[in-house]
Amino acid sequence: MKNKQKLLNIIAGVLALLLLAVLLWGFAHRADPHRMEIKDGITETDCDAIDLSGSGVEVDFADVILSHQNERRKLIVSTQTGTVSTKLTDRIIKELDFDFLKKTQNVSYTGTGYFVVDLDQLTATNIIEDTTNKTITIRIGHVYLQTIEIDPDHIIIDEVKESLLARGDIKLTVADYRTIEKELRSKLEDAFNTDSSRRAADQTALRMVKDIYEPIVKAIDSHYSVIVEFK
Repeated sequence: MKNKQKLLNIIAGVLALLLLAVLLWGFAHRADPHRMEIKDGITETDCDAIDLSGSGVEVDFADVILSHQNERRKLIVSTQTGTVSTKLTDRIIKELDFDFLKKTQNVSYTGTGYFVVDLDQLTATNIIEDTTNKTITIRIGHVYLQTIEIDPDHIIIDEVKESLLARGDIKLTVADYRTIEKELRSKLEDAFNTDSSRRAADQTALRMVKDIYEPIVKAIDSHYSVIVEFK
């Protein structure tokens, strides 16, 4: 009887040890929601990007790029500042061009010209995906001089240079001022809108557009790169 009781105690002890071992193993290998790995084909590359290359999910890069169109309509790629001047002449006798019969005055304008590229003109046909080489080619238009801003604080009107018989100020009408401004704007445009300026702005545009859209593309698939070229 004593042997039987002893045997039961041993069995109970073994079962208790097995149960304790199971409990310890369970605590050691329990599922951690913060460490759970789900094999869905999506690879996290950083806090702002995911790689969908192995997930089987098809992404239209054109749709993603064009969805940012309203945020970047006209991209300013280059600015230039310059000063131009014109000489006003007032003659006592309009038909006679003698120095002693006229007075002159110089007017100078300083302005800034803005070269831009139209990103709002991008369409799906301008965005080409090469799945073999993993590239997205974006074709843009060439830059152009969009506008010239005249700095009102840098409009300089020199003193009148009088002559022997021509004295006093040069009187200008509103129409005269408009003519002067139109002429000086035209001079600024000619000074800014040169072949060398446009070529330099074009090169800047290629780099800036790449800098804008490549992070968007790489956020979808880090294996892709962006090429920017002109239409």
